[in-house]
Amino acid sequence: MINTNETLKDAGLKVTNPRTKILDVLQSNPGMHLSADEIHIKLVDHNESIGLATVYRVLTQLELAGLIQKNQFSDNQSSYEIKKQHHDHLICTKCGKIIEFMDNNLEALQEEISDKYQFRLDSHVMTLFGVCKDGNCKK
Repeated sequence: MINTNETLKDAGLKVTNPRTKILDVLQSNPGMHLSADEIHIKLVDHNESIGLATVYRVLTQLELAGLIQKNQFSDNQSSYEIKKQHHDHLICTKCGKIIEFMDNNLEALQEEISDKYQFRLDSHVMTLFGVCKDGNCKK
């Protein structure tokens, strides 16, 4: 569990109630990829009076500070998670299940391809879409 106040200070951000509460929501939902709306609902459920516009503004600040990662899994909505070790995603197009994975062979292949084309790779995002094996999805 991260110390929210120290994390904000270390990132050069002032410790404010909206920032700490939003980080707390993301931290208390590990492995989940929450939209701004879902974060706002969780705040309201905990009697926090933080508006949706503030949630969006704080998420942008936290992303720019490198504390959270923004994901774009669909055309119309972003999701957020606490920034952690690099990983990629598998997304089920039927049920929306998100599987995080890390594959060293895949990472090495990306480096090899970058070298082949004399391209300096700074970062990458890989999201694979398909159908998971759960329940009705595999039919």
